[in-house]
Amino acid sequence: MTRTGRRYAGAVLAAGVVSALIAGCAQAPVAPPQIPPTTATAVHQDARITLPVTVGIAFHHPGLSDRTEYEVLFTVQQALRAMVQAEYSSNGQDTALAEYWSGSGLTEVNAQIKQWTAHQLQPVGMIVIENTQYTPADGDVPATVTFCADWSHVVRGESRTHVVGTAVQSKGARPAYEQFGLVRAKDKRWRVDSMTTTPNSPDCP
Repeated sequence: MTRTGRRYAGAVLAAGVVSALIAGCAQAPVAPPQIPPTTATAVHQDARITLPVTVGIAFHHPGLSDRTEYEVLFTVQQALRAMVQAEYSSNGQDTALAEYWSGSGLTEVNAQIKQWTAHQLQPVGMIVIENTQYTPADGDVPATVTFCADWSHVVRGESRTHVVGTAVQSKGARPAYEQFGLVRAKDKRWRVDSMTTTPNSPDCP
């Protein structure tokens, strides 16, 4: 499987974050964009996921080779969207969580969400998902999607005062290496059923 390399420029986070904070944190997100169709020669796609005004995700993923890969990567895209949406909320809830997460994956993501909401914090900035690799399911072995999650352009925002604080990923640290295991449920929908995260991973550039 070809590794999607190209490092995403850090300039995606600009002064718009500050103006967004001034505008306030509560704004209903519009429907997220679909993963765009690709051609046989494409090796890299960049989908921007719509989230609340002060946070976004740049999701770099492989060119899509078949319908199953599309479904799996779309599930990952929407699972990440639901996760960050819940981190941004005041109660750590998002209706899409149960649509795209299950099993130990749902337990793990809820623990991550609680780290934000328990301290009344919200992510502010741009999360960059890159070096994405997809491995199809094989019998009882789940499909896997691995990627590097770069949080170096994200800071912790105080949800009550809208004051920004420390960066989530410290200067000089590598992105986190994440592995999602995905299973297809009885309703024929894919869900992230397991998740492992390795912060400051040597597997990430």
